[in-house]
Amino acid sequence: MYCHRCGAEVHGLYCSHCGTRVLSDSAATPPERGWIDEIRYDVLLRHSDVRELIARYAARSPQRMSAEDFLELCDKAFVPVAGVSLVKVCAMTQPISAALGVKTGKRRKEFFTVPAGKVLVAVLCSLARHGQPIDTVEQGIDGCLLKAILPSDIWSFEGEFLVTVQRLDQGTSVEAATHVRGQLFDWGKSGRAIRTLFNDISDLAVRTT
Repeated sequence: MYCHRCGAEVHGLYCSHCGTRVLSDSAATPPERGWIDEIRYDVLLRHSDVRELIARYAARSPQRMSAEDFLELCDKAFVPVAGVSLVKVCAMTQPISAALGVKTGKRRKEFFTVPAGKVLVAVLCSLARHGQPIDTVEQGIDGCLLKAILPSDIWSFEGEFLVTVQRLDQGTSVEAATHVRGQLFDWGKSGRAIRTLFNDISDLAVRTT
């Protein structure tokens, strides 16, 4: 069953995501509504057209990973943090990252006058197309933090690709950062990955309708 208010799947009398009491006569199927401004990762992935978009771009990946495998990783990556802002989500993960010695080498932040759902789906499609599988997704009430894998290649060892997508009043903010452990230089790999992501967001966000 699904919550009539927020669309989350529920098991019981109350929605574990928003706390709303379930209406038995209207909770048998997901609510029919658009996803263009949807910032909740788990709700987005329940839309068949969103999954089809991600699968389409995953099929173009140079990595040896099927679209089904990529979507399976997407499904497993979600970590709900109900009722917490994206700022707090990032604040909670920062001490853990610092303890692991994570110091991102490249970082970039941009604002898009595009609804959050379109931007988030564009990010997922970009990661799928370039063979950067999702490892963890941490959800806030106003955005989410995606932790993806930057695969090893001739330029560097495997690295970490962090992307935050935040819904704002007039659009969407995206911040991306990379880190490759064990190397002083990655020969421009981090810069290329971030540049490609933001180029894809500008392009794909227009097409994901």
